Amino acid sequence: MHFSGKNKFLAVLLMALLLMQVAGAVSDSGNIREAELFKAPEDAANGDNDLFSELSVDAELYNEHFDEVPMLFKRLVGSQEIALRIKQDDGDMLYTTAIMRGGMVGEFYSYETPNDPNSKFGPSMTVETDEQTVRQILDSEDPFKKAVQSMDEGTLVVEVEGFFRKTVLWTIKQLYS
Repeated sequence: MHFSGKNKFLAVLLMALLLMQVAGAVSDSGNIREAELFKAPEDAANGDNDLFSELSVDAELYNEHFDEVPMLFKRLVGSQEIALRIKQDDGDMLYTTAIMRGGMVGEFYSYETPNDPNSKFGPSMTVETDEQTVRQILDSEDPFKKAVQSMDEGTLVVEVEGFFRKTVLWTIKQLYS
């Protein structure tokens, strides 16, 4: 495989950024305590199968199978607030927030307004899509590839803040296209 000078630079820069994150996590490892992770409400699995209940169950399953999640995705979601805005099939909007802790879902909740009333600083990642796209991604044999395909088609819009997250998102798009 032949890389141009620009591609070599981008690859080296990406590797340096990934390694800096790992080194920073190790050097700040003074007093570490494990964070509580999201557990779907008991009635979510037995509920009326509304989209939020299904996503709650999927968030818990994601945490349970965290070791199978690609490292780049773990780096992308990291420890941040992610806003999800989903237009449901019935025309209503579902507004949710996922508070990520080390790549795992720490909190997951919904609210009635476009802006999270519990947010102190606002999301560092925003995902906008529709219910059909969400279901296609969740039902896919390769959800990461399907998500990237949906981003390319414009049915899944992901906006991230910061150079590092933008670089990781770009890399994911390149790898899963």
